[in-house]
Amino acid sequence: MFRKIKYSDQYLAKTLFKRFLLFVFLLVSVCFGFWYWNIFQAMMHGQFNWWDMLSIGLSILVTVVFGWSLYWFYKHYAPKHTDIFSRYLKRIELQQMISLLVVSKGFFDTESMDNNTYLTYYPKLKIKVKHTTGQLLIEEPIDGEKYMAQFASGDFDQSVEIALLADRQTTEFMKNKMISTFAFEPIKFRRQLLALHPQRGRLQIAKGIDWKYDTFYNALISGNVGTGKSYTIFAILGQLLQLTKYVDIIDPKRSDLASLKYIDVLKGRVHSTPTEINQAVIKYYQNMMARAEKMEKIKATGKIGTYKDYHFEPCFLVFDEFGAYREMNDRLSFSDPAYEAYQTAMSNLNEIAMLGRELGFYLIIGMQRPSADSLPMAIRGQLNLRINMGVPTPEIEKMVFPDNDKQLRPLSSQLKGWGFIKVGDSQVRAFFAPEVPKEFNLHQWLGEQIEIRKHRVS
Repeated sequence: MFRKIKYSDQYLAKTLFKRFLLFVFLLVSVCFGFWYWNIFQAMMHGQFNWWDMLSIGLSILVTVVFGWSLYWFYKHYAPKHTDIFSRYLKRIELQQMISLLVVSKGFFDTESMDNNTYLTYYPKLKIKVKHTTGQLLIEEPIDGEKYMAQFASGDFDQSVEIALLADRQTTEFMKNKMISTFAFEPIKFRRQLLALHPQRGRLQIAKGIDWKYDTFYNALISGNVGTGKSYTIFAILGQLLQLTKYVDIIDPKRSDLASLKYIDVLKGRVHSTPTEINQAVIKYYQNMMARAEKMEKIKATGKIGTYKDYHFEPCFLVFDEFGAYREMNDRLSFSDPAYEAYQTAMSNLNEIAMLGRELGFYLIIGMQRPSADSLPMAIRGQLNLRINMGVPTPEIEKMVFPDNDKQLRPLSSQLKGWGFIKVGDSQVRAFFAPEVPKEFNLHQWLGEQIEIRKHRVS
């Protein structure tokens, strides 16, 4: 249920705290009523004793203890727990913060009369807290009033993101209102690696975030060492192997992905030497053009559609450490025979990025620091899924999320595997990559994903 935000909510926590203390004091006073009556009678008979003040001191002490306990619960207990009392205190804090933001932004009107100030307009704001998913829904007015433009443009939502350390997920416009959804606990959207269930045309990234690769084709996954980039690629690669056998893997640094060549079913599809890589890219391109010719002949009969309509399987080229590949080959001399193969491979990659969607040939590029020099414009413009693990530098942010208007902040100082994602034209969102369990064996897990695909086919 949505709850209305009032002007007075900016003092909500303080007001409730004072009322609670007053209630406790009155309750204790009632409990000590007979004691107080006896003291009053003794004073009337001139039998006053300083020990009689003990009851008053005890009343004050009990009130202080209850007040301190509530303050401790509000500051220390509630943020870390999910019981009913904790949820209530969290909602109180959110109501107060939203009201404070409206006041600080000046999105209300007052009028002075007879030395008094009256509130003449306050926006019709409502909030709804989903504690189980860690989401906050804010209903904002688009009602033709004075401050409608500030709400509609997202000005208020940006303030909410900063003040609550929240991440805006979606904004839905309706008649006379808009509803923005924020994730104030992104960790609750994290999936488990072993519980990922891909579907044809759709891979799972986090709860509420899927990659529909037929719609948002080609991907970029960036991040420095230790941010979780490799594990994010593993999560995507495992799901791909559940769906199709046409997955080629490239690792010029001969790191984790290069070791996959020792999995029997992946032999011939994992490439790590410069010669192997160039040949793999060229062959991938040739296969794409061969499919284009087959589809052209089918369309010549009058049939229309994409590769799925003609029962072709999707193909993926997972190219990790793409920046290292560019650096190693750019150092080659023009007379080196390998340089010509490299130039051919790069030209083919550009065409794959531009033509592969309709044909079912996709690129997944992993690199540490994307730049204009390492990532050609022809490829960069065709990357519809963009992920950066960790907080990007301003230069990398401009490259990966060029149209981003939100402040990207660290999600955790203790946990790894978090970053930011943009799917198509959607907003940049914070997320946690699928969690990798302890004692995880990459080869064994990928082998299991391949077996799942074989059982599906059979």
